[in-house]
Amino acid sequence: MKEAIRRKRKQLGCLPRSKYDIIVRCLNGSFDVPVKKRTPEENNCLAMIRKRKDFELGDRGSLLCGGKQVLVKEDLPRFVEKMFMENKGCGARVIYNKLKVNYTGFSEQAILEILYNSKYYHEKYPRFTNKPKPKTITEEEPGKRWQIGIINMKNQSVSYKGSTYSYILQVVDVYSRYVMPKPLKTKSSREVAKALEDVLMVNLAPDIIQCDNGLEFKGPSMKLLLNKYNIKMINSRPYHPQSQGKCERSNSVIKAKILFATKSKRGFNWVEGLQDLAYAINTSFKRVLGGLTPFEAYYGRSHVFTKERHSSREIKKTIRREN
Repeated sequence: MKEAIRRKRKQLGCLPRSKYDIIVRCLNGSFDVPVKKRTPEENNCLAMIRKRKDFELGDRGSLLCGGKQVLVKEDLPRFVEKMFMENKGCGARVIYNKLKVNYTGFSEQAILEILYNSKYYHEKYPRFTNKPKPKTITEEEPGKRWQIGIINMKNQSVSYKGSTYSYILQVVDVYSRYVMPKPLKTKSSREVAKALEDVLMVNLAPDIIQCDNGLEFKGPSMKLLLNKYNIKMINSRPYHPQSQGKCERSNSVIKAKILFATKSKRGFNWVEGLQDLAYAINTSFKRVLGGLTPFEAYYGRSHVFTKERHSSREIKKTIRREN
């Protein structure tokens, strides 16, 4: 560990021409500025020489550090563009790895910044600035729009009451972030529709259900269910934060909580404990909801029995203020 820290400290940053010349003069013995007349930059260079102890002079008075030639900050763009052209338009990491064989005094980030300002780089990798700004899916009231998705739990399949479960149907209310997960044996359209109907029977049916283009959401069973409850289905791109972001985020939270529970409790069965995990998520305070919990934003009251109830108008004001 100490050796790794020591190696990290020995990495030399970009040296401007002024510092480079001062260090060279110190090493060849031509630096004779009195102590009282030295500038902060000169004192910094002298301290650097004492601390590193691996500076030396090479052929023709060039500066070496750790046996490698030090590149001056002002000369680095010329080296980077030359390497970029010689390697037929390679990236910053390739250039960094090739240069560090014989040179030092630069970083991958410095090379990347030079490439971003290079006309040759933009000719090969054009960056379009006229793209439309993505619009995040939001809602004005709880229970109006849901996002649904499937969580693959095949690597953590468990048995419960004689059946093996390998998937989770995740249902998220867009407005409140309230989650309503259901365990699944398979992700067939019929079983997904049955699990979704179980959720609909204990909650008010939304106007819109949003999902990705998975076949499990396009079967005849799903179409019959949507017609029965007069729900509009909207298909969006999977793993797309602007369209399915709340569902994708809640999926990662559920999986993280299952992993934590599995490691902390021996023999944990996630099917049996799924609703407890959902309750923990729904009763956690969220900054985006103005300090409310998803339960409070969805139902308008606290999960703890109190006389206090939040009106729909108060909740909207709080959430809008935070957003």
